[in-house]
Amino acid sequence: MEEPLTESYLIEALRRGDPPAFEALYRQYYRMVEDMVLRLSGTRNDAKDVFQDGLFVLVKKLREPAFVLSVKLSTFLYAVTRNIWLKKNGKSTAEISFENQELAVFGLLDDDTETMSADEQEQLITTMNEKLQELEAGCRSILLYAFYQKCSHAEIAKLMGYTESFVKVKKFRCLEYLRKLLKNTESFKNYQ
Repeated sequence: MEEPLTESYLIEALRRGDPPAFEALYRQYYRMVEDMVLRLSGTRNDAKDVFQDGLFVLVKKLREPAFVLSVKLSTFLYAVTRNIWLKKNGKSTAEISFENQELAVFGLLDDDTETMSADEQEQLITTMNEKLQELEAGCRSILLYAFYQKCSHAEIAKLMGYTESFVKVKKFRCLEYLRKLLKNTESFKNYQ
């Protein structure tokens, strides 16, 4: 089995446009993108298109003289392809549509959501989106990966370059902070 190229070598080869670098990128990261697209109701053909679009964005960015890749290559590529997929499907990356199930996970709704009107639920979801945007980027990413994309701790750790134990702790702390922000809003107080 062929050893994966180091990330720094791969980045430099992509900047030069070396064909083996593109092949290596495909071998190392395509499956990650395909899994994400399939998890978000896409097809394998959608994944191929999204990966190609993401590759174009990555190479374009790498060729900008002032651009410095400050995260792992896999994290950057995942974020770019996820944004491309969500944009193609009319979902804003800043505004995620949460279902009652996600609200229950966040501790905002009990199992009996029938006591809330559709307007109340919509207001709570809007508030949740607003408060989610107030979180620092790392917290927001972990919570979205965990609850919206249903990624495991191991998958999140791989995507973000953390250890699995760090992800567990960080997710718990971020979730607690989000709950605290939400409990201080009128939408949540009205529900209580």
